[in-house]
Amino acid sequence: MLEFIFSGTGTSSSLPLIGCLTAPSESRNCKTCLSTFEPAGKKNIRRNTGAIIRKHRDDPSQEPLVIAVDVGKTFLQSALEWFPKYGLRKIDAVVITHAHADAMNGLDDLRGWTLHAAIQKCIEIYVSQATFIEVNRSFPYLVSKEFASGGGDVPEFKWNIIDANVPFQIGSISILPFLVHHGRLFTDNAGVPAILPSPMNTLPPTPIGSGRSSPLSAVKASPIRPYTCFGFVFDDEICYMSDVSHIPEETWRILERKTYSMLVVDCLRITHHTSHFGIADAVETARRLGVQKSYLVGFGHTIPHDEWVTICEELHKRPEDRLPEHDSELIDAALAAVPVGNPIWMRPAYDGLRVFLDGDHICDDCDIGKH
Repeated sequence: MLEFIFSGTGTSSSLPLIGCLTAPSESRNCKTCLSTFEPAGKKNIRRNTGAIIRKHRDDPSQEPLVIAVDVGKTFLQSALEWFPKYGLRKIDAVVITHAHADAMNGLDDLRGWTLHAAIQKCIEIYVSQATFIEVNRSFPYLVSKEFASGGGDVPEFKWNIIDANVPFQIGSISILPFLVHHGRLFTDNAGVPAILPSPMNTLPPTPIGSGRSSPLSAVKASPIRPYTCFGFVFDDEICYMSDVSHIPEETWRILERKTYSMLVVDCLRITHHTSHFGIADAVETARRLGVQKSYLVGFGHTIPHDEWVTICEELHKRPEDRLPEHDSELIDAALAAVPVGNPIWMRPAYDGLRVFLDGDHICDDCDIGKH
């Protein structure tokens, strides 16, 4: 049996937003963020999107296999809550989707598992070559210990480079990485500039009329190149794409070879974002893949959890059976944004939600009444 735990379901800033909580009282109007002060708003506390996959073995005397998907800025807070609650301890491997802070900046926190072998001696990390280069550039001590400083206490990793469309195995779990677009690159330079602006070393301003173009104009003039990110298929059952703005046709050709029990898909807000799906994109993807159940992740703060629940409930109805209007204009706007089509089972995930997959049967904590 596969157990899928949503360790986080929020966008890179996580929720609630500090700007909303500290706004002057007369302009403090964010329903989503302010709800987190009350128990009823707990599901609007959303840390960086990530997951824990636990595969229970046939022999109950053997420990389950545990894989973390992304370890972002808030991973440790998530682990402190969900690991004790759900009986998790050892992490057999970490797979990382891309090199943004909300996917990899929690790597250093994994020292809590490996320092002095507190839980285990090391953790296997699986990344693309591009992500490995970014880790090496941003946190060189995580790759080579000679770059450590201070007391030299760093996590212990074994690095594994994985490639798009090349399946690999972690224990008994098969994994297929595939590429999606996650926004764009803003420079053609893959490396770091030779001179970095700093208080002691600033680049001179471009004189007016000098004929030299500014860095910003160079960005605008350069052709748009997509920033790519991994999605993953786990055991041919779970299709996971947490950060996606576009799915290339070559990826569609790979994904459509299978039918999946479960889809986890990005949905920042109602409308499409430069680097994230909106609700119409998420629904189109679920319909095209023909999955049994779909879960939305990556939320911003424009719509609270309970309104996302209503949106998904309405999408599960035939168009003629939906309510003509709702108490929230945002709900109506979201439903209006989705093209008319077949009813679809979709649910907003929330931090700590568990999904259980056993053969053709799939259920979650909501189904079995534990939340």
